[in-house]
Amino acid sequence: MRLPILVLLVLLLPLVARAEEPAASQFREVLSAAEAHKASGDGRLVLIDIRSHDEWRETGVPATAWAISMHQAQPAFLKALAAATNGNKAAPIALICATGSRSAFLAGWLRRYGYTAVSEVAEGVEGSSKGIGWARAALPMRRWQPGAVTPVAAAR
Repeated sequence: MRLPILVLLVLLLPLVARAEEPAASQFREVLSAAEAHKASGDGRLVLIDIRSHDEWRETGVPATAWAISMHQAQPAFLKALAAATNGNKAAPIALICATGSRSAFLAGWLRRYGYTAVSEVAEGVEGSSKGIGWARAALPMRRWQPGAVTPVAAAR
């Protein structure tokens, strides 16, 4: 009697594993610039450009990104992030910097602060070994103005 149950379990295991795959694949820790642009434009994630004011001034900001610099006091950064996510620490977030180094660091830091769906755009705005970057992919950028934090409405 045990053998048929064991055979049944062995046969059903692949079906159970496949049923779990879509949910697990919806969240990924690393996104390409194009994936981040599409997902932020569709409203499926909040894209945060964490670079400095000088970098924004030089290159602009991805059109679908919130401009929230990590180069400010921690309480101010966390307050701005809470505004961008409506206080929801489970909201999908993607961080972008120039080449992916700072976004990778900050993603880990935010996970320790309770944010559960943090991704990084590893190629960044300028490109890296992970990809050509937002700018070279000719994805929409907006000119940065001091105080302009939110994404361009038309880009969403």
